[in-house]
Amino acid sequence: MKFGVLTFGYDSFTSFADQLANHGFYETNLGDNAQSIAIRHIYRHFGVRDDQMIDINRDALQQYDGEPALLLMNGVFYQSAFPLPSAITPVFVGFHAPEHVIKEQQDFLRKHQPIGCRDEGTTVRMRNLGIEAFTTGCLTLALPRREQEPKNPKLLIVYGSGAGRLPPIVFRSIPENILSKAELIYHRFHASRFPFDLEMRREAELYEEALFARYRREATLVLTPLHHVAAPCIAFGIPTIICRAGNDVRFSFVEKLLPIYTPDKFDQINWNPPAIDVGAVRADLLRVVGNKLIAALHGATS
Repeated sequence: MKFGVLTFGYDSFTSFADQLANHGFYETNLGDNAQSIAIRHIYRHFGVRDDQMIDINRDALQQYDGEPALLLMNGVFYQSAFPLPSAITPVFVGFHAPEHVIKEQQDFLRKHQPIGCRDEGTTVRMRNLGIEAFTTGCLTLALPRREQEPKNPKLLIVYGSGAGRLPPIVFRSIPENILSKAELIYHRFHASRFPFDLEMRREAELYEEALFARYRREATLVLTPLHHVAAPCIAFGIPTIICRAGNDVRFSFVEKLLPIYTPDKFDQINWNPPAIDVGAVRADLLRVVGNKLIAALHGATS
């Protein structure tokens, strides 16, 4: 039995193929790779060796024909992921899916209930269909706190595009002494091949790992509109400010830890926030994952 790590090839994302054809490149969300990093960390926490892990492409999940594997279903799943092949034993923690996918897969999800969901919205969608569900948050919140804080102040402004863009008006609210020590990081991965092969999937993950190392090493404050920047930075013990053009259900668990500032509230931002202690959240996540892994292993071998 192997331990599956979700990676992301974007095989069914036809818009990426169109962008590549029209512009010579396309961009992917590095937040996906944050989840791969978190899964590897959690497996290692429970004593799983790297040679027991196997990369499994979320976007070609139906076609997986490798060794039997447990798979932590932490992330966003679309209809193209289902039905799961018989070699996959799913472990539902940090799960998110659009409402129509949950409806279409409700019988399958009931077989694996209770479902650990990434956010309250997904939990509500499950329960409305009579599926037992609870909210775990994202597994990136289980990443370890950094061991040392940087000595020199630095604001890292980490932003994306589309729904993940940072409203430019927020720059008017940043105190000059903080803005003068700021650096910008564009949290997207430029790609020139479609879909991602194994080499590109690992390259994107390594790039995200390098960004994580930079946050831990340099940031005394992070400003971001992005879920998978905010959640890891909270886990690292970095003071974090979330600013978005608008809120949405994906942030419902993180919003229990930090306020979500939208443009009408930018004048209320505390620019000297404390680091959040998520030790209890981390412990709960690890407990849930540990229990589910044990149950899945028992079921797979019985």
